[in-house]
Amino acid sequence: MIYTCTMNPAIDYRMEFDQIHLGELNRTTYNRFSAGGKGINVSIVLGNLGSPSKALGFMGGFTGVFLEQYLLDTYELPSSFTPIKDTTRINVKLSEGNRETELNAKAPVVTNEEFERFMKEFDHLRQNDILVLAGSGVKVNEHPYEKIAKLCDERNIDFVVDVEKESLRRSLPYQPLLIKPNRYELETFFETNIENNEELLTYGQKLLEMGARNLIISLGKDGSYFLCKKGVYKAKAIKGDSKNPVGAGDSMVAGFLHEYQQSKDVVKAYKMAVASGTASAFSYELASKKEIEEMLNQVEIIEVKK
Repeated sequence: MIYTCTMNPAIDYRMEFDQIHLGELNRTTYNRFSAGGKGINVSIVLGNLGSPSKALGFMGGFTGVFLEQYLLDTYELPSSFTPIKDTTRINVKLSEGNRETELNAKAPVVTNEEFERFMKEFDHLRQNDILVLAGSGVKVNEHPYEKIAKLCDERNIDFVVDVEKESLRRSLPYQPLLIKPNRYELETFFETNIENNEELLTYGQKLLEMGARNLIISLGKDGSYFLCKKGVYKAKAIKGDSKNPVGAGDSMVAGFLHEYQQSKDVVKAYKMAVASGTASAFSYELASKKEIEEMLNQVEIIEVKK
């Protein structure tokens, strides 16, 4: 079983306008609620591909009740969220023509007692399970992701981390199955400016030396690199109309795990990751199985070096 952990999920409320006039009444041309959170996105795409998963994290208040039921009704996604007294946040996305403004609420408060109940969820994980740790953490515990990564290492459980700089740094010694930084995140992590692809791969190799077992470096419209024990690979860019880059990276994680769980072949998993991420980027929603399979035929992977 694949488990995804989203400590700070949200309801995303998207509102579209012809024009927005500050300080005046504005009426939408379109509005909708959807689920927000990196781990939740991974679970949704896994479900689209036919790989079951279970969502973990924190949920609270009337918004938490709505979000949990929404995931079950819309995606048939089972969950075991830890209830909290505070309220799950709502993030507002305001769209006006080609401009989008995001109003993201602060994370809810999680108490020490609630965090300890949350940690008991990981007692159910077994050696063949995979855990995805994604998104921002909570402030109740100084380094919550490190604590979970250490637990996975002790139990020989594969885990993926797609988290912020310091959480990533503290997770690397426990040898995550996969990490997925982009160029900017690499520069931020190493506090440097990367001038060319040779430097990009040098810093990627450093992350492998620090503990990551597999590494996807996303380059957006310029494709991506994959570094692993077998060597270095590159996916050529696929031409198309990028409609929604939000969730593309999470889709890459889902595609990788869907294939890896079946074949244990990391290069084949990378190819599925590229197809899944690109399909979501070229769609207004997270990609369907059909869209991913159609994209898979366009993915070209070349070996850069062994």
